[in-house]
Amino acid sequence: MVGPSDDTDRPVSLAAHDWRVANPATCTDNPWMLAMESSGLGAWDWNIATGEQTHSKRWLDMLGYSVGDIANNNQAFMELVHPDDVHTVKSAFTAYLRGDQAQYAMDVRLRCKNGQWKWIATVGTIVQRDEKGRPVHMIGTHIDISERKRVEDNLRELNAQLLDNTSLLQTTLTSISQGIVLTDGQQRVRKFNPRMCELLDLPLSFMATLPTLQEVTHFQMVRGDFGPQGELIDSHARTHVMDVAAGGPSSLLENYLRVTPSGRTLEVRSQALPDGGLVRTFADVTNYVQAEAARKRLDVLLDATQSIARVGGIDHDVLEHTIEWTAGVYRILETAPTEFTPTPESVRRFFTPEGRAAVKQYLASANPGSDRFELELDVITYTGKRICLHVMGTLRYENGRLSKRTAVIQDISERKRTEAAMYESEERLKLALDSTGDGVWDWHIQEKVEFYSKRLLQMFGLAEADLDSNPDILDARTHPDDVQQMAIDRQNHFDGHTPTYMNEHRIRCSDGSWKWVLSRGMVIARDDAGQPERMIGTFTDITPRKESEALIRKQAFFDPLTGLPNRRMLRDRLDQKIKKSRREDQQLAILFIDLDHFKEVNDTLGHASGDLLLVEAAQRIQSCVRETDTVSRMGGDEFTLIVGNLDDADSLERILHKLLSSLSEVFQLGAHQVFVSASIGITMYPSDATEVEDLFKNADQALYVAKGAGRNRFSFFTPALQEAAQTRVRLTHDLRSGLAEQQFKVVYQPIVNLQTGAVHKAEALIRWHHPKLGLVSPASFIPIAESSGLIVDIGEWVFQQAASQVLQWRQRLHPDFQISVNKSPVQFHHDDSHKATWADHLNALGLPGSSIVVEITEGLLLDTGTRVGDHLLELGDAGIQVSLDDFGTGYSSLSYLQKFDIDFIKIDQSFVKHLIPASTDLALCKAIIVMAHALGMKVIAEGVETALQRDLLIEAGCDYGQGYLFARPMAAEDLELYIQSR
Repeated sequence: MVGPSDDTDRPVSLAAHDWRVANPATCTDNPWMLAMESSGLGAWDWNIATGEQTHSKRWLDMLGYSVGDIANNNQAFMELVHPDDVHTVKSAFTAYLRGDQAQYAMDVRLRCKNGQWKWIATVGTIVQRDEKGRPVHMIGTHIDISERKRVEDNLRELNAQLLDNTSLLQTTLTSISQGIVLTDGQQRVRKFNPRMCELLDLPLSFMATLPTLQEVTHFQMVRGDFGPQGELIDSHARTHVMDVAAGGPSSLLENYLRVTPSGRTLEVRSQALPDGGLVRTFADVTNYVQAEAARKRLDVLLDATQSIARVGGIDHDVLEHTIEWTAGVYRILETAPTEFTPTPESVRRFFTPEGRAAVKQYLASANPGSDRFELELDVITYTGKRICLHVMGTLRYENGRLSKRTAVIQDISERKRTEAAMYESEERLKLALDSTGDGVWDWHIQEKVEFYSKRLLQMFGLAEADLDSNPDILDARTHPDDVQQMAIDRQNHFDGHTPTYMNEHRIRCSDGSWKWVLSRGMVIARDDAGQPERMIGTFTDITPRKESEALIRKQAFFDPLTGLPNRRMLRDRLDQKIKKSRREDQQLAILFIDLDHFKEVNDTLGHASGDLLLVEAAQRIQSCVRETDTVSRMGGDEFTLIVGNLDDADSLERILHKLLSSLSEVFQLGAHQVFVSASIGITMYPSDATEVEDLFKNADQALYVAKGAGRNRFSFFTPALQEAAQTRVRLTHDLRSGLAEQQFKVVYQPIVNLQTGAVHKAEALIRWHHPKLGLVSPASFIPIAESSGLIVDIGEWVFQQAASQVLQWRQRLHPDFQISVNKSPVQFHHDDSHKATWADHLNALGLPGSSIVVEITEGLLLDTGTRVGDHLLELGDAGIQVSLDDFGTGYSSLSYLQKFDIDFIKIDQSFVKHLIPASTDLALCKAIIVMAHALGMKVIAEGVETALQRDLLIEAGCDYGQGYLFARPMAAEDLELYIQSR
């Protein structure tokens, strides 16, 4: 169920009674529980704020428990609820609190002490809310309906015997007090009882025709039984009933209330039957509904009356030594039932010495045997505020002894203050009329008394009693950041350094918000020693001006999404940090952070989720650094950090590891959980550069290295990075001539069938023999080829080489030989509609599509466009198989394995590298293999280097292996010799 409300909000009762929990053994100290007991109902009382929940003796007896068997809390009660009913109980309670349901009422199974389950009908109502309207106290009743439930079960069982036992069923239906109707699978009435016709005022002759449920509902609607627009039906059921009457689908609505034209309230319950029909009951709950509504109206009226009049009622039982009072008394004394329990001893705390003396004097002068009393006295509220009460009541005697005092109290403090302040009214009125400001204050400095105009109090949403003419109270509402300057400006005027007092500061309003004011004033009286005696002034509300200034500054210097400093503010702060570091001879670190896989999240889940990710990432980054450091968003998924006061490298290392760890944790974006990581590039001032642009360029180059090294890592700038950047430019230029000058060659690495040892597959891998640099690693030139678009021509060349080679090997080595060719995401996005497709090329060579396997990466599957999906479908239609490379290292969801036609999964070598018995990597490999086989896919393990790894993979059921244990990539002629030698 919903938890208790915030304890800091003082609850406000909605009822005039004291709903304190009664002793469940006797219920004699609580009238409502006693009334419930006498009526045969079990009663419960739940303090939502504290979780305390108690039950009457009748409630306990109903389930066979004794006092003390069940703990007095809601958790203990929920443990009694049948597991199948727990969700229903919580949903009904939540719907009631939200106002979706007019009342909290439902049937639930509870466990008896003997272990059996008993059906209970529960009805509850909120009797207490806090000042914000949130429920904090609820009461209700339980009644044993097991017998009724058994009858309903019997009715459902009788439905199966309708054809053979019609007479018995009719007799049973006639004897039940509820109206009942049974329908068949076509929703045609098959049985009904007279009580149903009586409650709904339906002609027996009409029902005897056995109409459909739609016809019965339409008959009532035409006759006006449901009122205009169905207003006599519960709001949640209104549309459903009217749709049925109009001939719409007759879906099942289990429970709702409706009012008949005669004013009776019926509870309508429906239960589906196995044959598609239903049984529907109509119960007259008019008396209960009317009684409950009347009680609620009286409770609300009484509470509203007491609140408006500032009155409350007290009942002091002298003989029983108890005191009970209404919610109005709690309001007047500024306390609540959860924090104070009235007793003859505890209430003494509210009486001032003068108040106690006034009571004693009144009792001494009262006429003996008098049955009425009336007096005024001062009291101290629970929060320590002094108020004045008017008390008036009656006395009751038994056998000549005083037995009970009943009184009504009223807070007359405001009236008393008005009377006491009347002598000052003329002077304050003159000040208000003479002032041109919004709010006027008049401060008698040495007396520590201050008067405020009505407009000033309204400005902050305060009442006169909130300040109580005490200047310290208003000063205490000043924002902590503004107190010092306000005191300085005030003292400068007191000392005569300024002709007038003027200060801008924030004051906390009654609703907790802050309001900017311009305070202006002047000392108008001093004592003989020259000390200020009296000062008058005004408050002017300047909040709109301050908010406009703040908004202009925020828009100019801060990112609107994350609230972080933007590029302009970053440069300003970096300039300041550089100056400070230069003065203090300290290092300064500039960090470029780029979120890995952010584009995939943005493309897959949408920009709204991407924005949520950026906001959460910004908060995580801020939590990893100090307040003196600067976190900025440069745009997109790029963040920049300025980390100063670095005494040693270890402190920066700790921050870097903390950033990587924090950003690699799961992000909860609404209903989606996603994982990203971060790449970080770092440059140092002044060792790497001294100018801002140079520092930014260095950090960007370091970030490029971090991303190229596999992401989720950091890299420091070095002079070598500058050289590497220049090398990338040269390689881009050289790549353009590499193909034309035949500097590339294709090598092949065999893929071994782990079960047989046969080799009928190989992966085509490109190598670049640079005329000056020698052999250039694919890891160096492939990213450059992709970023420049040259990968399209290079990839096409590799495919053509592989196609020609597989044609030869199918003739020489094996008729089903396959060659795997890697295809870059750039190739998928490139518009090559003017070129022949790979399928066309294979057809021209007389090769089937199955001779080639296209290897793709997981990230490609995240593309939300149609081009990738269409391309994969074209490959599948041509018989070209698809292999998912580096599986397990990417971001993709397993759902993509079903969405796209994948034939092979290649386990990334990072899982294979550390394979040993009983290892986590082995468990992951086994899981991937089982999953792939279940989806009809084959599995290839990359990076197999040891016999142990091979054996573990064979035992796990892996289909193929590839790695240095079998062979390194080799020329085509060497691969033929390798296969022949095996």
